[in-house]
Amino acid sequence: MLCWAGMRNDPDHPEGKDHYLLVRSGGHRCAIPVEAAKLVTKAPKIYPLNSSEPRLLGLAQIAGEPVAVVDLHALLDPEGGPGGAHNLTVIIRKPGGGSSLGLAVEEAFGVIAVVDERARREDDPGWVAGRSSVGERAIVILDPEQLFFAPSPG
Repeated sequence: MLCWAGMRNDPDHPEGKDHYLLVRSGGHRCAIPVEAAKLVTKAPKIYPLNSSEPRLLGLAQIAGEPVAVVDLHALLDPEGGPGGAHNLTVIIRKPGGGSSLGLAVEEAFGVIAVVDERARREDDPGWVAGRSSVGERAIVILDPEQLFFAPSPG
């Protein structure tokens, strides 16, 4: 199991359940499958690109490699505009290896087990694998593979 410095793991993980890194971006809490999360790091220097995609913040250099960094809040809420403080970047890897993508987030809470995953809603984009809750808070479960192919909204 992956563990990142400064975050706590839930010691009561039910065995056999899927484990996720719980993050917050704007008012949204999201769960990223642990096996897809490569690294959680302080927000790196980002080099903006000339792009019509407001969710694409630009490129960062992570471990000597260029990585595209996406504003997770802008991806979750395209009408809401850019997110707030991007304190952290979660580097996810494409299943099968090769490519990496950075998700700019405000907070990473640690590893959780999702017990009651619910089906996607009809209007969910392809990169939403499902929905659940942690305590009273709703969470969006992300599909890392689909994040690499997320189409432009509208």
